[in-house]
Amino acid sequence: MFSVLDMINHALGYVNVNLKIKNQIYIGIGIAGDLYLGYVAIQLMRNGAWMRGLLYMLVFLVLIYFITLNVIYYFTNKKAKYDLSPKIEKLLGGKPKEAIAAEKQAQQGAQQPYIPANGIFDGQELLPAAVKTSHEEQRNVHQIVDQLQAANIVRLDYGGMSDNAIMQQVKTTGEPVAAIGQGIQVPYSELRLENHRMTIYAGINQIDQLPVGHITRVGLTDVHDAHEDYKLYLASTVITGGMSKIAGRSATIEQPGDYQVTAQVAFENREN
Repeated sequence: MFSVLDMINHALGYVNVNLKIKNQIYIGIGIAGDLYLGYVAIQLMRNGAWMRGLLYMLVFLVLIYFITLNVIYYFTNKKAKYDLSPKIEKLLGGKPKEAIAAEKQAQQGAQQPYIPANGIFDGQELLPAAVKTSHEEQRNVHQIVDQLQAANIVRLDYGGMSDNAIMQQVKTTGEPVAAIGQGIQVPYSELRLENHRMTIYAGINQIDQLPVGHITRVGLTDVHDAHEDYKLYLASTVITGGMSKIAGRSATIEQPGDYQVTAQVAFENREN
């Protein structure tokens, strides 16, 4: 029985799914294993092996307690009333308060500094733009990130977060943690009308700018309709995504990924 459970446990370690769902599966496996342990304990006591049976039953009850905590944590939005986990963690050498403070500080550090490169616009005049990036433009984005990293503007270090802090964040959000953090503002970017497309050019400066994508929508409006009625200005260009870490069975797993280009567009009525 335990061999089967161990095999299932190892197999799940190779599947990258939402961490919360994976933990729910592990809880199901744990319940099955603990029920089998309880069955063995009862059989031992029936056969006269009282000491061994009672020892197995004690382990069974302890595991029931921790499984119940996990069921409450992963299947409900409630908190366990008698949760001894923080005390056990502290007893084993952990420092929950200090760890939480360090995690919050690390998460704040994951946010790259925002520096307006294209000027400051009134927030009421800004709309998010949907940006589509081709394979060639994706290579350009990677090149720009490499240049920003070489210039010491970007640090692909997960905001200085430790693997434990990354594991905790992924466990909380269910989302991978990007090495670039929440995103980096490109130092220079502009909007050009080329071949009937609104193309975004970006780079570390005006000389080294490259096409990184084209706008398909401004807000909920098709970009061509928006361009007919309004003058469009590129307010900001931010690069997100890329290399990230997810939670594995016992440690984080680093995985490559494409960057995404997000933009905000300022608009002005053409009649003005």
